[in-house]
Amino acid sequence: MTKTRLGLFIAAGVLVAALGGWLYGWSGTRPLAREVAAKTLRLHLTEARMKLLDARVDVFTANFGNASRNLEHAKGPLQAARVTLQSSGPDGAAAKIDEAIMRATEAQQLASKFSQDANGRAGQASQLIDEVLQATR
Repeated sequence: MTKTRLGLFIAAGVLVAALGGWLYGWSGTRPLAREVAAKTLRLHLTEARMKLLDARVDVFTANFGNASRNLEHAKGPLQAARVTLQSSGPDGAAAKIDEAIMRATEAQQLASKFSQDANGRAGQASQLIDEVLQATR
């Protein structure tokens, strides 16, 4: 009986230690998860801004096909950033991203018409993204 009881105490001790270790490890992941989310948001915003700036260069060099393609590729990271900002972001940041998406769409439409005005619209979208990047630091 004492060997059985001793075995049960050892098993309970191992179980409590394993549970305590798991809880200790879990408690340390919350700040890391927030940091990963913030870095992912900044990555999406930077990628979209890079594509918009590439589109501006393409419009300047009269390569409207590449400009339209870059403007289209900028929308994916902007959509992902908007989803993140709606759930946990500075006030008004998601609205600025919505406006940047609208400006990028206008720029894409202007690029399809071979208009140099696409450069200005892409610049406005890039400026809006830069404001959001500054607000998320």
